[in-house]
Amino acid sequence: MTLLAVAGALLVAGCGKKTMSEEDCRRVGEAMRAAWAAEVKRIGPAAPRGSGKASVVLESEGERLSSEWTSDCKRELAGREMSPGEIECLTRAKTLEELRRCAAP
Repeated sequence: MTLLAVAGALLVAGCGKKTMSEEDCRRVGEAMRAAWAAEVKRIGPAAPRGSGKASVVLESEGERLSSEWTSDCKRELAGREMSPGEIECLTRAKTLEELRRCAAP
């Protein structure tokens, strides 16, 4: 009976884990870029005139954010066990606030 209980506990402990892949890192990075772009669009200036340089800076900042995340993720998280729910939450996030909520403990 005890062996069965231990085996059951190990099975339950192993359930719900997924290894973070480089593809997962890329997908999360893309979601971050899209969330950044949505946020910029939401709070950016209504009139595009005169905001050409600002738009370029904001767009490149989104690219940098995504690129750095993907690179750091591949180096530090790829191959580690993660919650599939957390990964899916991060890839489905449409805003920076949603990303923050996904990563909250």
